[in-house]
Amino acid sequence: MGKIELLSGNRAVAYGAKMSRVQVVSAYPITPQTPIVEYLAESIAKGEIDAEYIHPEGEHSAIAAALGAALGGVRSFTATSSQGFGYGYEIIAQAPSYRQPFVMVVANRTLGWYWSLRPDYSDSMTARDLGWIQMYVESVEEAFDAVIQMYKIIEHEKIQLPGMVMLDGFYLSHATEPVNIPDQSEVDDFLPLKKLLPHVVDPSISKTFGDSQFLSVVELHTTYRRIFEETLERAKGIIKGITKEYAEKFKRDVHGLVEEYRTDDADALLVTMGSMTTAARRAVDRLRDKGAKVGLVRVRFYRPFPAEEIQNIVQKEGVTAIGVVDRSISHGTWKGPLALDVASALYGLKDKSNLIDFIAGMGGDDVRIEDYEKMLNKLLEATNKKSICETEFIEHRVKPESPPRLYKNVLRAPGTNGCWGCTAVLNFRHVVDVLGKNTTYFFPPHCLSVCHPVMANPRLLANFAAGAGYARGLYRAYKVRGSKVRVVTVAGDGGTVDIGLQSLSSAAEAGESILFICYDNEAYMNTGIQRSGSTPLGAWTTTTPTGSGWKGKKETPKDMLAIMIAHRVPYIAFTSPAYIHDMKSRIEKAAKAVDNDEGLAYLHMFSPCPPGWRFHESKSVEIARLAVLTGTWPLVEVDHGMFKLTYKPKELLPVEGYLKLQGRFAHLTKDDIGKIQEFVNERYKGLLALDGKKLF
Repeated sequence: MGKIELLSGNRAVAYGAKMSRVQVVSAYPITPQTPIVEYLAESIAKGEIDAEYIHPEGEHSAIAAALGAALGGVRSFTATSSQGFGYGYEIIAQAPSYRQPFVMVVANRTLGWYWSLRPDYSDSMTARDLGWIQMYVESVEEAFDAVIQMYKIIEHEKIQLPGMVMLDGFYLSHATEPVNIPDQSEVDDFLPLKKLLPHVVDPSISKTFGDSQFLSVVELHTTYRRIFEETLERAKGIIKGITKEYAEKFKRDVHGLVEEYRTDDADALLVTMGSMTTAARRAVDRLRDKGAKVGLVRVRFYRPFPAEEIQNIVQKEGVTAIGVVDRSISHGTWKGPLALDVASALYGLKDKSNLIDFIAGMGGDDVRIEDYEKMLNKLLEATNKKSICETEFIEHRVKPESPPRLYKNVLRAPGTNGCWGCTAVLNFRHVVDVLGKNTTYFFPPHCLSVCHPVMANPRLLANFAAGAGYARGLYRAYKVRGSKVRVVTVAGDGGTVDIGLQSLSSAAEAGESILFICYDNEAYMNTGIQRSGSTPLGAWTTTTPTGSGWKGKKETPKDMLAIMIAHRVPYIAFTSPAYIHDMKSRIEKAAKAVDNDEGLAYLHMFSPCPPGWRFHESKSVEIARLAVLTGTWPLVEVDHGMFKLTYKPKELLPVEGYLKLQGRFAHLTKDDIGKIQEFVNERYKGLLALDGKKLF
């Protein structure tokens, strides 16, 4: 006997994965998907799931790790969205060829363009031709159901492909609805956990895979593509059978490849996907109440595409006008992907219906009941015409606000949208003041890029993994033109220590004269306090929660000082907002190295975060000072290879006083604190030994 719970779409997905008994979770934070993997981390920490949890440095590796786990014969799970989907695209494209089933949930959000946190299908639609099973859900409960169904579908011996479950970002991912959650025993009966999935890669037990299977045999590619098409065609019947079985077992109103709504005797038909369908139903109801013969078809499984189902509905009802509602567009065709597929499905019919493609909801724009009524009325008008194939954009235009104006000769405006006590804002204020007018900034996604500091300098958004890449390109352009403008990348610890490290390393090795600044608040604060490579040992984050299985972060932070020393760049410094004069001096030296075209300069700025570290905003500078006095955050510079501690306390204070001020360490025992003290002492001892020495 199940239970009813109020769940967000993200939590419902996590519940579905949990009840599917996933064995490996690989995840990287990105809005609006992040809560899915936070909930799973919490369940693992509490011992509710017996699963491995992987913290990769970016989506590229996160999806690769999920695929790798599937290759190992276990049930694996990952989730992503938007730019993360784009960053992981190389793995997404590769995954189907391995014929290994795993589930990736996509909380849809605009990909690229004028960045938006809101949903359209420009991310997942790019993968429609790669061989994944794709399912788009309308409700929170369906999101829960979809994860369980998808595992059963893709693990079927005649399919063996990866599957995507799509839910609209925010509209569903953060919406709360009642969900009927069955008993675990019922789910286990429907979706038993196999000891090993087929085709496991393990030379000790299986000879399924060998080197020959990975040879690039061009002549076989067409054959493989045909096999994929046969597999996906075969999947249609399997999907129908499994969704019917699920509906009967769990007493759900679950449909197969498509769902029909009031299609009987319809003259005009809307074709929709995802959460926008709910408003479309209301519009159909309103027009039906007025006697109009209109209906709706919701495409649930977009791949394999339900061409026969759409053909049968159109022929059976004698539909003369079809309106396809696309939340994405295939640029250069004046059509959306769904409309192109519907048109292709109808092409062979003797009596072809008129077709209007409505491009709506792009960038997360709301699609209202009134919009659907207008669409349906336009379709009804088209029922009396012939050979119509049109596209109409449903737009809600608003007048943009005028940009704020700065006072004359002022580089930055006062105030901030940041959290109270934010030291990242404090650090950046001094960066702008010291570097002056002739400076261009690149911001990968981080807290400051969300806060939108108002400034006179050019400030451009860079992709998360490519902050240094953007900067080196602009630097070279300025060099060609003889322009004396400094190029600076400002990144958080995620965009530096994790996902941005490859780009930074390449720029440093190449000797690009750019200034790279990391403000380090020791977690992914922009997306809601998830673990990063610089998160300290023992710290609580939403992806390193505390419970019977976990006690915060298990690993020591990545040593960026040693990493940058290994690159032999001309200038490196670690600063603190509690020591402003020292900070300004380091910024000036870094700028001088860059201006003299000596190579990359690197500044790593300590940035205590009140909400993320769980302390009162009035304590920001006090905590920053304690970090230096306890040796937790030493002030260091490496100037052309010469190592120097720029501030040396006479005697280090115990780390306990620093840790006790922060709620993220509240769970630590005396033994835990002792281990952290030992780590700090050992590291500081090593730094003292280097003080005053020439390293390169």
